[in-house]
Amino acid sequence: MPTASYEKFQPALELMLEGGNLGTETYALKLATARTLSAGTITETTNGGGYTTGGVAVTVASAAQSGGTYTLTLTQPTNPIWTATTGFTFQYVILTGSVSGNIASWDYGSSQSVAAGETVSVTLTLF
Repeated sequence: MPTASYEKFQPALELMLEGGNLGTETYALKLATARTLSAGTITETTNGGGYTTGGVAVTVASAAQSGGTYTLTLTQPTNPIWTATTGFTFQYVILTGSVSGNIASWDYGSSQSVAAGETVSVTLTLF
């Protein structure tokens, strides 16, 4: 599977700059077929074929600020995250927070087809 490029959702960035507390949220990684960064919206991959809507939960390992740099470390989900039964497609991996909504997007550049028996694994590299 190709490498994905990282991008932030604008509404979540605004919330963070206005004093949101990322360390107290719960998080999920979701797959999506479309997203709009400026609006903070996604079209999540359809339930079925090995993907379950709502994504996979990830937990906060640590959240700290030092010298003006905020670091949010999430626990890596067990890989593989999704195994296709009959197949599904996606283009984006989305990090969603319980308060912030859609926070970050990893864009694979084009639609990715996952055939039966194939897996999708995600290695988290955050901001």
